[in-house]
Amino acid sequence: DAVAYAYHHGLMQGYGENEFYPDGTVTRQQVWMILARMSGADPKSMTAARLWAMETGISDGTDPTAYVTRQQFVTMLWRYAKDMGWDVSVGEDTNILSYNDAFFVAEYAIPAMQWACGEGIIAGKTSANGMILAPKSNATRGQLATMMMRFCENIMK
Repeated sequence: DAVAYAYHHGLMQGYGENEFYPDGTVTRQQVWMILARMSGADPKSMTAARLWAMETGISDGTDPTAYVTRQQFVTMLWRYAKDMGWDVSVGEDTNILSYNDAFFVAEYAIPAMQWACGEGIIAGKTSANGMILAPKSNATRGQLATMMMRFCENIMK
């Protein structure tokens, strides 16, 4: 459902004719392009998307071809919501300590991760060690599509 949502709403494109590649990775610059398009900026190149992300404070523009981690994506999404003037205070009191890897969330990403958990944008993953956020794991295209769908349905309503 999330892949179809992301594709049909123009948030993400597939690879070739009929392949979305949900287990594939996403680069930071691809996230900048997605968020810029959502804002209505319509950048004509990855360089333009990078500049947009830097100007809005969504990203520092570094490592454009690096794969985006789950905590980086959630942080950029949180900054995007703030830039758009949406209320991101819902997660301020969200306790992420129930996730077994909560202490691995980078300090800069804690408010964003609390917000994303509180809003239901990210729900964690089941592992041998219980529920985890996997903050430093690369976000897959399928995970990104799922988080984008939840964001659009919960925040942009």
